[in-house]
Amino acid sequence: REYCVYVRVCLSCYHACSTGQTTTTMMARTCALAFVAGLALATAIPTTLPGAPAKCNMKPGTYPPDPSTALPWYDINLDLPPQDRWTEVVTPLGPQIIAMVDQVVDLLPDWLSKTALALLDGKEDEILDGFPKPYGDEIRGIIKATGIDPAKAILYNVAYELEGACTSIVAQDSEGHLHHARNLDFGLFFGWDKANHTWALTEKLRPLLFNARMIKNNQTFFNATYFAGYVGLLTGMKTGGFSITVDTRFDNNYDKGLIQWLQGNHTGNFVAFTTRSAMEDNATYTEALATLTSADMVGPSYIILGGAKPREGAIITREEAQSLNLWTLENDVQKKGFYVLETNYDHWKDPPFFDDRRNPAEACLEDIGEANVGSETLFDLLSAQPNLNLLTTYTTLMNVNSGRFEAYRQRCEPPCTPW
Repeated sequence: REYCVYVRVCLSCYHACSTGQTTTTMMARTCALAFVAGLALATAIPTTLPGAPAKCNMKPGTYPPDPSTALPWYDINLDLPPQDRWTEVVTPLGPQIIAMVDQVVDLLPDWLSKTALALLDGKEDEILDGFPKPYGDEIRGIIKATGIDPAKAILYNVAYELEGACTSIVAQDSEGHLHHARNLDFGLFFGWDKANHTWALTEKLRPLLFNARMIKNNQTFFNATYFAGYVGLLTGMKTGGFSITVDTRFDNNYDKGLIQWLQGNHTGNFVAFTTRSAMEDNATYTEALATLTSADMVGPSYIILGGAKPREGAIITREEAQSLNLWTLENDVQKKGFYVLETNYDHWKDPPFFDDRRNPAEACLEDIGEANVGSETLFDLLSAQPNLNLLTTYTTLMNVNSGRFEAYRQRCEPPCTPW
């Protein structure tokens, strides 16, 4: 049976590739997923086969994790000149950041990396000036502090929109309190370490993780989880206001949008710059929802938003010029009642069986139930396969009302799902 399923995936991949139904990047990802799906099936790694009921693999009691996995904290002073803000963090990590970024660039699709680097060659300052202020100058400061190649630093700061895989949840408990939790997975097909059965880029990313207190006027403006050298916002929370996570969305347009932006068409915005600006410029969930559903974007994404009041939770599915099928705790379009959940597929479509993290997570949420929702139980969920997998770098837990913000390095021990 497993062999037949694998053949079906490969045939689907062949059909999409041969009939031009997908871009080069999408083609590479689909075919590689098909290949690794076959490996997962053949080696008895937990995989949900088509038609099989979803299984929750959660083991209660994983929280609190080992204290050594807690991310370190740094203050990022937004009152400093932009080029000086990240110096303390990135300077000692310079060689590690350079090695990691080299791997990102080297393992991007060949045509994409060559095209992007050619468009950046000699125009790095022009491109940095095209980023919304102050992000270009912040990246300049990181380049100066680490010695990283400017073109590669630019690509690194838009890389999550090229390839990523995550789980984000906003769940409401029976007393109306909201809990926002996420796993960030990154490194798929960026080099496989045969000896250790790990993704090489994922291993390089974990040591670069930290939590940031973003300071303004001598007060914590918001908190965020970061990879050193990256200035956009993928995970963040403003106490009393709202929380944001970003999940990658794959379609046929991002490569095109990125190249057009590098060629000078700056009408769209990169998602991680947009979410950080929303965190800085908006005070409430309602304001952030309006901002994030209406901004013009370079390419697709999922933006997961949590608030401070009951029923404030949303999955924003973005295309360049519009949002699609907004799902909120208020409208409950998926009839889940107490939660919204996003992996990396449109919520109104079934996820592919070879990357189904949604249904196991939903099974766990139903096991937890509204009465038992909390940071501890969500950590248990995110510590269970397949939502914890070989790509997982960290878990962040957020509570906007209480100000609770904590993050931990995550590592899935073999045997483990590859994504």
